[in-house]
Order: sequence, then C-alpha cells, then structure tokens
Amino acid sequence: MRILISVLLAAGLWAQGQRTAFEPGAVWPDTDGKPIQAHGGGILLHQGVYYWYGEDKTLGNFNRTGVAVYSSKDLLNWKREGLALPKDGVPELFRESGVCERPKVLYNKRTKKFVMWMHLDDQPYAVASAGVAVSDRAVGPFHFEGYSRPVKFDFGYPEKDRTNQKELGGTYRDMNLFLDDDGRAYAFYSSEDNWTMYVVRLNAEFTGPELPVVQGKTWQRIMVKDQREGPAPFKYKGKYYLFSSACTGWKPNRASYAVAENILGPWTVKGDPSVGPEAETTFRSQSTYVLPAPGKRKDAFIFMADRWNPEKLQDSRYVWLPFVVQPGDKIELKWADRWDWSVFSK
Repeated sequence: MRILISVLLAAGLWAQGQRTAFEPGAVWPDTDGKPIQAHGGGILLHQGVYYWYGEDKTLGNFNRTGVAVYSSKDLLNWKREGLALPKDGVPELFRESGVCERPKVLYNKRTKKFVMWMHLDDQPYAVASAGVAVSDRAVGPFHFEGYSRPVKFDFGYPEKDRTNQKELGGTYRDMNLFLDDDGRAYAFYSSEDNWTMYVVRLNAEFTGPELPVVQGKTWQRIMVKDQREGPAPFKYKGKYYLFSSACTGWKPNRASYAVAENILGPWTVKGDPSVGPEAETTFRSQSTYVLPAPGKRKDAFIFMADRWNPEKLQDSRYVWLPFVVQPGDKIELKWADRWDWSVFSK
C-alpha cells in the first residue's frame, strides 16, 4: 500500500486520499473506488456542488440500469449519489432493449425544480423523442413527465419515413441543454434523422418548447444537412459556441465548432479545434458537454467527451481537456496525459 501511495503522489493524483489531477482516457474511480458510470453526461453546478449526470453502462448497452448521478466540490473527486432516474422510471419501451441517452439537467430558479431532458428511443431508433423528468432534489429521484418531439416542420420528408416525422415532428436524438444569461433555456439536438441540428427555446418551466413554436423566433435549423451530433454549447463574451461531431456511430471522428452572435443563428463553422496526434478523431472521443473552468478566468473551459468502447461499454472512458477561447474566436484542443488547474495560469 505504501508503494502504491508513493506512486500516486509522484503522479500528482493523490492528496490525503484524493485525486489532484485529471487523467484523460484513464479509468476514473469514484470515492468508493468504482469506475464512474456517467456516459454521454453533463454537469450541473448548484449551490457550490457539481452534479454529474450520465448513462450507467454497468450492464452494457441499452437502458438496463438508468441515469446515474455523482456529486463533487472540485470536479476531480466524485461521490456516487445513486440513480437519479432508474430504468423503471421511464416507459417500458425505453428499458432493456431501448435507450435513455445523453441526460442533461437544469435548475429552474422560478419553479425551484430540477429538470432533466434525455434522448429516448426504441431498439430500431425509430421513436427518437425527447424525454422530460422533474425532481425537487438535484440527486433525484426524478419523476418522468412524458416524451415527444418538440418541433413539427416539413423539411421535405422522404416518401417512406420510418420515423414518421410528418406526423410526429423532427427526430430528437443527440442533445444538450443550455441556460442563457437571461434565464431562458434551450435544447440543442440532432433532428431530421440526424441531418440537421435544431435549437429550440424551452417554456418557462423548462418542460417543453415555448409555445407557439415559431421558426426564427423560438427555434431554428442550424448546420443544415451537415449531419452533426454530440452538441456541446457554451457562451463567452456574449457569443455562443457549439462543439459537435460527425455521425459515424461508435467510431470517433473529427470535431468541429461553430460561433454565433444569436443563439438561433446564423452560425459560422470555424472548423476542427483539435491539434496534434489523433486530432482527426478528437483524440478517439466524442463531445458531450463544455463546462466553465472554476476560477477567475472567464475564457477558460473544460471540453468533456466520451471515449466509447462499443465492445465493452461499461469500460468507456472520459476525456476531459482544458482550453481557452483566444482572440478571434480561436479554440485549440490539445491532448494532455495529465493536467491540473495550474494549466490555466500558464
């Protein structure tokens, strides 16, 4: 044991029993020593505590466990709080052979409720809908409210559309939530069978789209026919930024980011932010969230991504990398085997 502690101290990963540095791509244990299961996840900061929600893949693919939640005060050491939304908390269609993917949570100051959105689907990926659940506590349990597709829009449906978009609205798959400075919330998601990204303003309760749904006012199509998924939005100096990936299934691909003055667009694609070895696969990972780095710097952020292992999804890893927004909206993502908060003071 003494030898192990000495090794961890030398690596900068142990301080009085705690991790002190990020190690992208490595197994990330929780405070009980078990690998964190929060894939496709997102972070909520509430009253000084970070909550990490994500898919629990302990039993492999599909929704066989549910949405897990972890808490932390330093983003390094995470305590498992349990299942915020167990598999039995959603309709049977989305359990076992269905999916409950990319859960994200916002806190509504007006209603004092925690609101979770997720992508729900059956095994053929034909239901492709947004699920909504609500809780009085950050750690849950969340109560399932229902599922639907937020926007109906005739973009030119194919004659034989297996997802019934003409009747039900555009498909809802890879998604994220964004809370703006004015208190308005938005959902970003891959729609039109993953061909086009949608941005939709939510209602005052954050439980559905703002009504009436009006293109150009409450929602918009962005990155039209670009086939982007894994949306990860953030804001800096009044501008909106959006990381995304291409649509290649479990296989990693080249990331891209776009910038806009208005959240509904127009969005300008800036290209791939990754530099260095394995940049062409975003370091073998896919974007899931962007988190402002704690501290005084306003230009510092953390890029959160998943390194999927389709053969053993429970062993999928997390790739968290630091970056800053440089003048001219320039962003560079660089690989680091290990990093700590000092990187932002260099």
